[in-house]
Amino acid sequence: MEIASLLKSTDKTIFTAKTEEGFVGCVRKDEYLCLTTNVYDSVLKAANGARSLEKKLRDNKVVTTPAKDKKIQITTKTTKKKVSYSEKLYTLTETQAMPLLSFQEVWVIVKGDEYVSDCLNNSKKRLVAYTRDKNKAKYFTDHEKAKMTMRVLKGVVGPGFDLKRFFIQTKD
Repeated sequence: MEIASLLKSTDKTIFTAKTEEGFVGCVRKDEYLCLTTNVYDSVLKAANGARSLEKKLRDNKVVTTPAKDKKIQITTKTTKKKVSYSEKLYTLTETQAMPLLSFQEVWVIVKGDEYVSDCLNNSKKRLVAYTRDKNKAKYFTDHEKAKMTMRVLKGVVGPGFDLKRFFIQTKD
């Protein structure tokens, strides 16, 4: 596969490139450039493929290997992260009062004035558990996963669930 043109000076991290067979999605990182393995027939499909590839790279689910025979090989591996819930949750106003620290955005499911501490737990056969202490709440680093879990709880338990944004301190 030969790429017809690739803009060198663009500051975009996700873009498309035209090949002789169609379009490929491109993701620009600091050290390298990743291309989708699929060739798409439209620019929109290639851009969506590039967004999907960027999400996989962000979640560290993609490992790139050196190209062989002018083909790009991408293998996926899944890793399970252990999440500790002992982190202190900060609001936006609290983080603005501490400008020298770095924070990561997290999402917590709430119902009324209670926080969800455990939900959809197969091992404990528990649908949902609540706590009044926000620091014992279960947090999600991905907004999409939090929203999906909240929708499931709304459908199974009933209405009243909502998402709240908090911040946790990152260790540098």
